[in-house]
Parts: sequence; C-alpha cells; structure tokens
Amino acid sequence: MNAVARRAAWLLSALAVAVTAAPAAAQTPLPAVTYAIIAPNASEWPVFIAKQQGFFRDEGVDVTIVTAGTPPSVMNQLATGAAAMADTGSDTAIAGIARGLGVKIVAPLFTTNPFVLVVTPAIKSWTDLKGGTVVLATKSDVTAISFARMAAKNKLAMSDFSVALAGDSSARFAALSSGSVAGAMLSQPFDFEAEANGMHVLDTSYDTLHDWVFKTVDVNAAWAAGNRATVVKVLRALHRAIAFGYAQRDATVAILVDATHASLPIAQRTYDEDFGRWKAFDPNLKLNENALLTVANAQVEFGALPAAPKIADLYDGSFAAAAVR
Repeated sequence: MNAVARRAAWLLSALAVAVTAAPAAAQTPLPAVTYAIIAPNASEWPVFIAKQQGFFRDEGVDVTIVTAGTPPSVMNQLATGAAAMADTGSDTAIAGIARGLGVKIVAPLFTTNPFVLVVTPAIKSWTDLKGGTVVLATKSDVTAISFARMAAKNKLAMSDFSVALAGDSSARFAALSSGSVAGAMLSQPFDFEAEANGMHVLDTSYDTLHDWVFKTVDVNAAWAAGNRATVVKVLRALHRAIAFGYAQRDATVAILVDATHASLPIAQRTYDEDFGRWKAFDPNLKLNENALLTVANAQVEFGALPAAPKIADLYDGSFAAAAVR
C-alpha cells in the first residue's frame, strides 16, 4: 500500500470512529398533557385503552392521568390549569361553564346515563327505602338529578331521604357494602360488583333519563386555544382507543380489570353492557348537541342552574372533527 492509499485508509478509519463515538441526537420531548379523571371506572375506558396500548405516544403526546376524586375537583383542576384536559360528567362541565369557568367541552366520552340505584338486601321497594340514607356524588349533579327523577316516579321527593355524599362510585360502593347506607347510585362495574355481593337494583337512570350525554372530554379553554394540535392528538388517540374497544373484547376487558380491579366476569359483563347493548362510546366522537341541552335543561328544572347556557358556549366540535379526519 503506497503512502497515499495508507493516508486515505487512515482518514476513513478515523471518520468511522468519530461517527461511532458521536452522541445520539437528543430526542425532542413529546408535549406533556395532564388529564384529570374522577376515579377509574368503565366510563373512562377509552382513556385507559389509549394509555395502555400506547396510542397517546403514537400520536405524539405524553399523557399523565391524575385522579381528582370528585366531579368538582376535576373541574377545579381544569379551570385552574392544574390539568389541561379532563373528563367528567357533562352536568359538571355545563355547571362550570355557566358559572364562568374557562372550560370547553370538545368531545363526548360516554353517552348513556349509567347510574343504577343499588340497595341493601333488606330494601324491597321504594316504600322500604323511604327515610333511609342514600349516597350520591353531590347534591346537584347527575346522581342527584337521576335519583330525584326516580323518586318522583314513585311519588317521593328528595326530602323523604337522608343524603350522604361520596365523589366516586368506588367510594359509594364501599359505603353500601359497609351497611352504612341503604342505597347508592353506582356506575359500572361497581353496580355489578354490588349485585354479586347480594345487593340488588331498585331503579336505573337509563330507564328514567333518555337522550343524555353522560361524560364529556373537556379542556382548559385558554390552554386549548394555544395548543390546538395537542388537543387533536389526544382526541385522535381516544378515537383509536374506541375503535380498539369495539374490535378487541378480550384485551379491552383485561384493561378494565387492570384499571378498576374488577373481577374478570364483572368486567366482561360491563363490556357487554357498555360496548354491546348501549354502544356508549361514539366511534366518531360525535356529540349529540340536543342531548347535551337535555342535560342542561334537567339541571335548570332541578334548580342547579338558573338558565341553560347556549350550545356555542358549551361545546367546540372542531377539535374532534379534526381528530377523526
């Protein structure tokens, strides 16, 4: 090998070493989003699917799910900016917006009103329940409105009962199981868990209140205005999660078991109710505006709001429309 060839070989070798030794380029961190929920239950199912299946990261966003414990706490986190996005009862979002909080609904999450009035074995009728203690989430949310409507069907009023409060279904299930209350408003899978433990259903919200939007995806309005692409990415991941849920029963059931610690049979029954009979997750993230106004008008009738806000003040469907294109 002559001198020129040796020099060329040395340069190529040095270049290879330099390339190998060069540090990897720093990856740009994904936009971070704090997403608040009340507590894990079936109505958050797409959120858990999107997290577990990596759909949020696939869409280019890093989502942290935080548990707030009660509907008002979720709304407080959202309004203060402690959480950028959240899901909670549409009634809670409507009430917050009506009171001037900087919040906006951007998509439906769970459409059917799922609450079931579950009572202890000794309670056989509404007459038996009269005078007893019933545990609700708050005195003015969907659990209270639904319970009041059920009672009215049976010629009773809220004043005929003592009311205890617990912000999420798991806490209400615990109160019912302890025997400290006679009845509880429960969502899935906790109503099925209660039945498996000897309790029974006295009445249901879905047979009492129709054309309802139970849970919505909400945003801090100021944050969303400056982070439109991020909101769309989160909704696109939820859109994928809903499609996954309808297509993959066994995997979806396993995700609920992991999120709520429900037994496998209870989670399977919940899947057949939510994804099967009710089809409670809209595959196109399309919110029924008339149903949302039904919720608002029910709040007015109940005395929780002085007037129903306009749909334009409550809901911006442009984020979801972009997410499903």
